[in-house]
Amino acid sequence: MAIEVGASQGDALLATKLHLPRPQPGLVARPRLVDRLEEGLARGLVLVGAPAGSGKTTLLADWAAAAEGPVAWLSLDAGDNDPARFWRHAVAALDRVRAGLADRVVPLLGPPAPPTFQGLVTALVNELAARSGPLTLVVDDYQLIDAAPVHASFGFLLEHRPPGLRLVLASRADPPLPLARLRARGQLAELRFTSGEAAALLRETVGPKLPEAAVAALADRTEGWAAGLQLAALSLRGHRDPAGFVAGFSGSHRYVLDYLAEEVLDGQPPELRAFLLETSALERLCGGLCDAVTGRADGQAMLERVERAGLFLVPLDDVRGWWRYHHLFADLLRARLRQEQPGRVAPLHARAAAWCERHGLADQAVRHALGARDGAWAARLVEQQVDGLLLGSEGETLRRWLAMLPTEPVRSRPRLLLAQARLALLAGRLDEVEAPLDAAERALGRDQGTAGEPYRPSVDPSASLLANVPATIALDRAYLAELRGDAGQAAGFAEQARARIGQDEWMLASHADGYLALARWLDGRLDEAERGLSATVARWRAAGQRYLAVRGCHHLGQVQRAQ
Repeated sequence: MAIEVGASQGDALLATKLHLPRPQPGLVARPRLVDRLEEGLARGLVLVGAPAGSGKTTLLADWAAAAEGPVAWLSLDAGDNDPARFWRHAVAALDRVRAGLADRVVPLLGPPAPPTFQGLVTALVNELAARSGPLTLVVDDYQLIDAAPVHASFGFLLEHRPPGLRLVLASRADPPLPLARLRARGQLAELRFTSGEAAALLRETVGPKLPEAAVAALADRTEGWAAGLQLAALSLRGHRDPAGFVAGFSGSHRYVLDYLAEEVLDGQPPELRAFLLETSALERLCGGLCDAVTGRADGQAMLERVERAGLFLVPLDDVRGWWRYHHLFADLLRARLRQEQPGRVAPLHARAAAWCERHGLADQAVRHALGARDGAWAARLVEQQVDGLLLGSEGETLRRWLAMLPTEPVRSRPRLLLAQARLALLAGRLDEVEAPLDAAERALGRDQGTAGEPYRPSVDPSASLLANVPATIALDRAYLAELRGDAGQAAGFAEQARARIGQDEWMLASHADGYLALARWLDGRLDEAERGLSATVARWRAAGQRYLAVRGCHHLGQVQRAQ
């Protein structure tokens, strides 16, 4: 079934992260491991730690399909290293089984983002504790998280987990969480196929005639490794000499997988093999995106064909609209594409970036533009998203994107330099603010070929922080002067900003009024400061900017205390 491509593609792709995987055809039940999982969940927490391809996701999907009580599912990716994005997605997953949770918790994410996320986790714990009935949250692919703020806040949840919440983490590697205590409590489940489970998987795919010796040899060579066993089973279909085939490969998991992948790929029809290689550049796939990348018009039909062939394609929703390749299989397809057709890698990424840009998938568009080695394109895409990321408290995502960009495109785009300055301001790194502000002023005065480009922010232009570059530079200098306690400079820069702000730029105007009020407070003019802050807070409340209103009320309270 094809899905309609439109403005909701971002929401549709987010929904794939929250999709509870369905058991795949040919699934071999592993009641022994399911029993161990249930045993750990009785204590409230399970870490499913095993190498890639061991069947962690498959086991958890099998268990979840028959679980008693609601199960929330979150599949992580590299973008979730932004703590605001991580918790926004985690709360969205929980909201699916505890409706209304997100409305009460997500506003605590800001903007701007809180300095720590313990307050948000505390609110989440309290909300869950106030609701009756158990629920389970499964977090898949936790090994992709390397951000200390995410580990710290998730560890806080582990320490203060409400009685009704059961947690399952699936990871290839041990995360920096209190694992020693988990192991001591028997809450760590490790996965491996037994010889009987391996035989069942092989015979499910190949048929009942596979000799016992071949089964034992494959189980031994792959060490019960699910991905290797499945590839071996695909390779053995119709093979006249199973024993000879099994004797033909040896070595570590990596070499076994390389060998088996070659066997499987070379056994596919040419058009299917070409489709696999061309679409391997994609992290998530849908029919329209595959058509854009391959130049074909049958992407959805080909995806369904790949799934029927058992070629490691996992559906990410219930309507067969979005898919992904098994991580290891995707790695091997990409390696083969680079080996056989190195000149095609960048053009494939460029087509993917163009499609993702048209359909509002910013993170994917940036990654593919960088994969296409087009730094200027990637810089323009990042620039368009700065407002939305800052207003959505996703500064870590912005910081990650800026770090990925080549130096030269950033130096020629004043809005990206302003983004660097704003991130430094929000983090309290005051000594890192003036350099990008100076560079932004220099870039604004040079013709770098970007001045004529229309700026299309990811928010309403009237709410943009960056549409008016000269005014934003003056505002950031006012903010810096205020943090340093210089009332005169803060007032001067705020007045400069006000003179440069248009009538329809209400967000910038409200910040200018707020900074001017703070400058009057620093200068001891408390009555003027109170009036200015009161008006600014009222404006933010009327615009629905709750977090800005809270910050304004904090400053207003300080002024009133001083009075």
